[in-house]
Formats: sequence, C-alpha cells, structure tokens
Amino acid sequence: MKILRFFWSLAVFCVALAPLAAHAAVPHRVALADFAHSEKNFAAAIVMDINTKEILYEYNADKPWVPASLTKLVGALVFIERQPAWDAVVSLTEADEVGGGRLRVPDGATMTIQDLMYSSIVGSANNAATAFGRLSGLGMDGFVAAMNRKVRDLGCKNSYFEDLSGMDVDNRTTAREMLTIANAAFGRRQIQKPASTGEYTFIIRNSGEHKTVYNTNQLLTDADNGLYVTGGKTGFLYESLHNLVYRVRPEKDDMQRELLIVVLGAPSRADLFAEAELLAKWSWQTYSWEGSPSSALAEAAEIPNGTLIKKPDSPAVWYVWKGKKYVLLDGVFLDHYFPGVPIQTVTSEVAEAFTSARPYTFDNGELLKSPNNPIVYYVERGMLRPISSENAFLSMGWNWSDIVTAPAWLLNTYSQGLAINTQNTGSVLLTSR
Repeated sequence: MKILRFFWSLAVFCVALAPLAAHAAVPHRVALADFAHSEKNFAAAIVMDINTKEILYEYNADKPWVPASLTKLVGALVFIERQPAWDAVVSLTEADEVGGGRLRVPDGATMTIQDLMYSSIVGSANNAATAFGRLSGLGMDGFVAAMNRKVRDLGCKNSYFEDLSGMDVDNRTTAREMLTIANAAFGRRQIQKPASTGEYTFIIRNSGEHKTVYNTNQLLTDADNGLYVTGGKTGFLYESLHNLVYRVRPEKDDMQRELLIVVLGAPSRADLFAEAELLAKWSWQTYSWEGSPSSALAEAAEIPNGTLIKKPDSPAVWYVWKGKKYVLLDGVFLDHYFPGVPIQTVTSEVAEAFTSARPYTFDNGELLKSPNNPIVYYVERGMLRPISSENAFLSMGWNWSDIVTAPAWLLNTYSQGLAINTQNTGSVLLTSR
C-alpha cells in the first residue's frame, strides 16, 4: 500500500511539474535600437521566437509576394500528411518536368520517396517537387487544391498556389504567412531533416548512378558564421528576387533562443544571407530570455524621438533617435540646432538603455570657423572644405551671418577636403542640392 501511495504521489508531482517544464522563457527587449536596414536590402521580413511565437521584428510582413521555391514547403507538407512509405521506390518521368532547376536524371529513373523529398528540399529540384502531385494519386489539380486547403487550415488567408514547384509567378504569400507555413513544415521531421542537410547523396535504383544534391542555403553550409541552422529553404525567381526562410539557434544546445526568420525580395544572394544573419544576431542582442523586463527600458521606450537627455551627474547631452543616443560633443550644437529646446534629465539606467551612436555632427552645407582663425570651412560629406578667398565665399551667395563658430578642437575632428575657389564653386552648388 505504501508503494502504491508513493507512485500516486510521484504521478501527482509529475503532473503538477509538467506545465512548469513546458513553460518557455518569454523574450523581452534589453536594447531599444531598431534593426537598421535600407529598403533596398529586402522587401519584407519577420522574426519569431519559436517557443513562445512572439514576433521580435517585422517589416512589410503582410506585403503580398511571389514565394518562388518556398512553395515547395507547402507541397512537401501536403505530401507527407498522406503518409507515404519513406522507402518506397518510385520514378521520375518526363511529365514531371516544368523547367528551371531540376534533378538531372533520365525519364523513368527510380529512387525512394526519401530521395525524392531530399531532392526537392535540399536540391530544390522542380521535377522532384512536381512528382509529388502525380504520386499522391490526387492529380496535379487535386494536389494544388489540397495545398490551398492546407494553407487555409493554417490560417493563411493571403496565400494561394498555382503549382507545386514555385515556378508559377501567380503564387502568392506574405512574410507573416510564410512564417506560419514554414513553422508547420519544419515541425515535421521528414521535412525538417532535409531542410537542415547541406548535401545528400543517393543511388538511382535502376541504373546504379550516384547522385548528390547540394543545399543553396549558405547560412546552413557556412561553418564559421556562428549560427546553428535547424531548417531552411531558399527561393529565387526574377519576379521575386532572393528569398529565405530558416530556423536557427545561436548554439546547437540553445533551444531556448531558437528563431524562425523569413526574408523576402533581397536583390542578391549576398544581401539575402547577410540580412538574414544580421536579423538573427540582432534579435539575440536586442532580446533576453532570462530575468524580467527592465523598468528603465520601458521608461526609455516612452521618450519621444528628437528628445535631448542628460544624466543628473554629467554635463553630457544626447540626442535621442530610434533607440539610439547621439552625444553632442559641444554646446555649439545646442545653440545652433536646438535653441531653447529643454533637456530632460533621466537616470543613468534609462540613459544606458539607449544604444550609443556616433557623435552628433554638422550637416552638409554648414559654414564653420574657429574663434581664433579667419578660415571659413564648408561641410561636405563629413569633411571640411576650406574656402580660399572672400570672392569665392561671396560668389556662392553666402552670408557672413550664417557662419557657425565652433571650438578648434571640434573642427580638428573632421578631415579636410579640397579647397573651394572661384574656379570650382560650381561643384559646391551641385553637391549641396
């Protein structure tokens, strides 16, 4: 009886403990600075914490986009859910050819279902992906209809597909919905395993030929980038540019900080992988999965862009903009750019919540001089161009009252550029427009 009571108590303890064990750490921001990117780097992107489904970053996440070969994740998901025999031997036929990247084998080449899946996901072979429709027994139209039912069941109302390979430019999705689709696909071992494989070799059964397919996901195959990729798929069409969805950890055993990231519409492969890598590393630097949110960070987040702040124990003044603080190196910036603007005194903790950025600098087109030197300088692209004569100054239509007097030490922090004389004042007009 005592033994039975022991096991009953143990069972109750385990049931009570289960919710605690399953509870995932919630990421919270520890830095205010937003992810820095240019609109030219990509068309849309989104980052999600795998365990809590918290969105850590998004940009144009609901913008309609052509998914290209990311489409193959939908086809793979539909095919796997029909529970095919993984080691069943099937054939590729000429009917599976749709152009683009393909598994280069003769008509009737035989391989296993596993080989076909790896060829579709690792090698992004269009004929391998298209074969799923024929082999499913649904027919091509029936399989595409099943794909669209699947994405609707996942809650994706803005995604629809016209083919299995991703070659059709009428396919549509969004970064947010591709995140949902990839999360479901990578949740299936039969898809996640090939999606995290760098290369795969298999044998064509009816010829004995060895075939190797290679993954185009550079973040997976680069051993030195500090990323542990647990799944991914690339896609490219001229109408879609370069696209990637991938699941990633900072280290193999760090499942707590695993992310799912989508980047759509990068202009080049280099941009695609660079931005996708930066998004992961920015997320791990900007969020913490330990402790509780900082009250100082919350207070800092309430400070509007354009505010001037200082600590109570220091004369230094910063200009706040998008989570960063730009130190004003001298009072001349206050007098010239912020006349009469109040300075908000904040705690050291609030000030440190902002990322330190470069010192505040003079704008292009400003006229500067030091108190003890008559030379006047024109600011252009971070350099000071000395104005060689009074005639050159006046020929530009400048006014002596526009000159800002700054300390010599501050002017010495700039590099000097080409002098401005009466012969080259036209170039100043061009660069200052």
